[in-house]
Amino acid sequence: MLPSNRDITPLGNAVHLGPIIITMANPASAVPSEPSTQTDENCTVASETALLAFSSMTIYGLVFSKGKQVPFVLHRSISFPSRRVTGLDVEVCDNMEGWDSMPLPVGKPHLELKLGKRLGDGRIGFAYVARVIAVLDQLGGVPIANPPLELSTELVLKFVRPTNCRSLARESWFYERLSEAEGYQGAVVPLCYGFFNASTTSMQPPLPAPLKVKPWIDKHGKDVPMDFPEGQRKYGDELPDEYTFNEYRDDGRTCRTDSPWCEWRPDPKNPLLAVLVLEKLGEAYSEKVFDTDRNSRKDVVDLLDDLFSANVRHGDYKFNNVVRSHTNIVCPRHGYAHQWRVIDFDQAERWAATEDDEFFPRIDKRLYIRNNYKEFPVTFWMSLAGY
Repeated sequence: MLPSNRDITPLGNAVHLGPIIITMANPASAVPSEPSTQTDENCTVASETALLAFSSMTIYGLVFSKGKQVPFVLHRSISFPSRRVTGLDVEVCDNMEGWDSMPLPVGKPHLELKLGKRLGDGRIGFAYVARVIAVLDQLGGVPIANPPLELSTELVLKFVRPTNCRSLARESWFYERLSEAEGYQGAVVPLCYGFFNASTTSMQPPLPAPLKVKPWIDKHGKDVPMDFPEGQRKYGDELPDEYTFNEYRDDGRTCRTDSPWCEWRPDPKNPLLAVLVLEKLGEAYSEKVFDTDRNSRKDVVDLLDDLFSANVRHGDYKFNNVVRSHTNIVCPRHGYAHQWRVIDFDQAERWAATEDDEFFPRIDKRLYIRNNYKEFPVTFWMSLAGY
């Protein structure tokens, strides 16, 4: 069952912070990861896995009722596993591990954020910057002081339209596969602090007027659609493993079909607000960077190698899904710190450790290596042209 919104928490005991690092407790039940080393002076990578850090959060400046902001509480949600993709005629897969959704962190601290400016729009949603106000020991609890986990003062929130919550649940699953402990989050992809959601109509006590959700209002003041057009209603928020035929095999896994997201469809009368919380990164890759920074050419291809090592195909590897990092964490596979990170995994696919291991990297990687990195990749050109 998907989490629903609970009592609204006033600002109460929140600690207001300036441009400093915020720290939080290390819950005893957290799964530890190996500490990473990096040189950025404004942020230190946590010794605890970011995905296990928070059970809930409050966002201020996100929703409004009768023109007044309402603090909005969201809780961690389960991710949505994918089918296994294969480019070969492989019917049986012996590797069944590492496919289930990560268990939800229970009894972990509560994060309080203030929504900031809109960073941009995408196919399914909207990205915003958010400032960390406080970390409490629990929802409605007290601030935590002097703990070991450190958190930057600004994060990125990826919201989706009410019709695309399944896509964000799937993206969350890929961040779970690209773990911090194995040197992916923070070194290849941004740190991910979890996937959260809440109902927008089941608040207690009931509000006198419907909520207005800031990311769901366009620049003309119009609300985004709460449901699919009639022709799309049957299939809804389709994902690659649902519309690509003959590339997936039934290998006995039930985690996808058992997921509450498998048959989920938006309810226009009770829209779900879903958000992914990520590390804040820099500007997108571009042809100008390609021309002026020769090292970046190899870097973006090495990032593909990193994804391949986790059996992940990105599915939308283009210029604006490669963004500059603010940290210098050494990649354990390449022995140097990538200056770029890969984002947006809602169209990604994953294969198991079978004979497919050489098939996908060979196909995908050749698209990004042209004349010894001298030519800007044609797939990046296509994305620039809006294809």
